[in-house]
Amino acid sequence: MDRHKESILVCVHYGPHGQRLIQRGSQLAKLIGAPLRVLTVAPARREEYNLEKERYVAGWRKQTEEAGGEFLVRKCSGNKAADVIAETAREFDVTQIVIGRASQSFWHEITHGDFVDDLLNRIGAIDLHIVAVQRYPEMLEETHEKGFTALLVPRGGRYVLASQKEHDGGRSGGKPAIEGIFFRELDTDFDSGLFKVVKDGQAEYLKIVQGEWVKK
Repeated sequence: MDRHKESILVCVHYGPHGQRLIQRGSQLAKLIGAPLRVLTVAPARREEYNLEKERYVAGWRKQTEEAGGEFLVRKCSGNKAADVIAETAREFDVTQIVIGRASQSFWHEITHGDFVDDLLNRIGAIDLHIVAVQRYPEMLEETHEKGFTALLVPRGGRYVLASQKEHDGGRSGGKPAIEGIFFRELDTDFDSGLFKVVKDGQAEYLKIVQGEWVKK
């Protein structure tokens, strides 16, 4: 392979920002005429994956292939994510890496180290593009209770919040229920908060007021 030819690697992680990173990487690849690869690093144990993560991965794969790129899933197998990324970059003679990064707290950097520094120490002369992302899930933790799986069930032209046990599985002949994660606002006795759904690898947050989806 021509060592001077550009090659792009986009790294995506579970969360709502993968689509944006893939868009940025595909734009860069088209601009410089480089092959595009998108990598997600999976946990070593299969049970650490859940249905929501699988939906993200399916959406990322579709988006990557539509952009003419190759989607890669690699397991940690005891290694750090930075090691897996660096090994993949060497395997495909990658010249530019695109990652997302949110602001980390000072305490987190002391206790866990800085992922960007770890990666820079491993990739050598490869260019690293860091795209700023918003840590929406962490913001939710400050204002909402821990999320739990729930459904939005159609009733009389509305969508109301329900648990799986309360719903008949969508066999009523009407519109299907919407599955997602409900985050209830702190300090409230009502089912008000945000309902998170994942579609084509992108997270959306629906506003719930007293158990009902309030459409914009």
